[in-house]
Amino acid sequence: MFKLRDYQLESINNIYDSVKKGHHSIIVQSPPRTGKTVIMSEIARRATKKGNRVMFVVHRKEIVDQVIKTFKANEVDMNLAQIGMVQTFTRRVDKLSEPTIIFVDEAHHVLARSYRRILETFPDALKLLFTATPVRLNGEGFEDVADDLIIGKPISWLIDNQFLAPVDYYAPVALDTSKLKTKRTGDYDEQSIKDAFKPKIYGRTVDQYLKLAKGKQAIAYTYNVESAERLAKQFCQQGILAKAVSGTTPKVERDQIIKDYRAGKVRIVTNAELFTEGLDLPNVDCVIMLRPTKSLSLYLQFAMRSMNPRAGKTAIIIDQVGNVQRFGLPTQDRYWSLEGTKKQK
Repeated sequence: MFKLRDYQLESINNIYDSVKKGHHSIIVQSPPRTGKTVIMSEIARRATKKGNRVMFVVHRKEIVDQVIKTFKANEVDMNLAQIGMVQTFTRRVDKLSEPTIIFVDEAHHVLARSYRRILETFPDALKLLFTATPVRLNGEGFEDVADDLIIGKPISWLIDNQFLAPVDYYAPVALDTSKLKTKRTGDYDEQSIKDAFKPKIYGRTVDQYLKLAKGKQAIAYTYNVESAERLAKQFCQQGILAKAVSGTTPKVERDQIIKDYRAGKVRIVTNAELFTEGLDLPNVDCVIMLRPTKSLSLYLQFAMRSMNPRAGKTAIIIDQVGNVQRFGLPTQDRYWSLEGTKKQK
């Protein structure tokens, strides 16, 4: 069993209080890097100990493996736990055993039809919807799927109490934001990002790393596979071992890169569309952003990847694309609501 932090126990107690008040579908907000899976595993342990069945819904295969590992370590009865990807559960929803509790990981995605089909199939189940950022890119609220919102400790408090590392944030912007165009999904169009980058962006990124974070383990978020590979190549040319990964990287190769990164053999991982939500990489000290985004959720996932605490550590964020100008610093306190941004003034 895990020894829970005080703020994690507080979240659990707040959930139980909400259920006692009659709430049946609860969004639980807690910032990135604060152990949401640990909180869910403790609730699952208590539930399965009483013979109740639980379901855990995720959106990436890597997170499934991580959740299973966490559940087993916390003595959850795995005979009463169904853990899987939303895509799999949606296809097999009529064959699933009815759960007492449904956990949804990264629940800002929960308005999608696939998630809603699962939730609507089991109307009597308690729904616990966990996310760091209860906000949607299109401004939609969550009132249709949730009847309560539990807000976790603010990031500033977590830093002050040494549960997150403090941050030095650098923003040497290296793109022409006037060229960015928005696609139908609401985020920036890939071709417009490419057009907006200034010449020699990759070399300048390496120079900034050497100036601000030399020798530190880093993750770089890029806007597509090509940019991830070009940046990794640029680092390697400067004698810094970097590897590019993406959704197209074979799993065996990707797992080896992660293993080598954790061992310190690989200094920098450049990636497209990976290592945002869920996956635990504890030894990241520096984040490099080469992907502009209009998504607050994505921005905070990027920025806070480096904020796992360690004695004497200050995380370093190098934002080459002006994300901080859109959202402010990742450490600032934010207002969360079920209403969504469309209804807020």
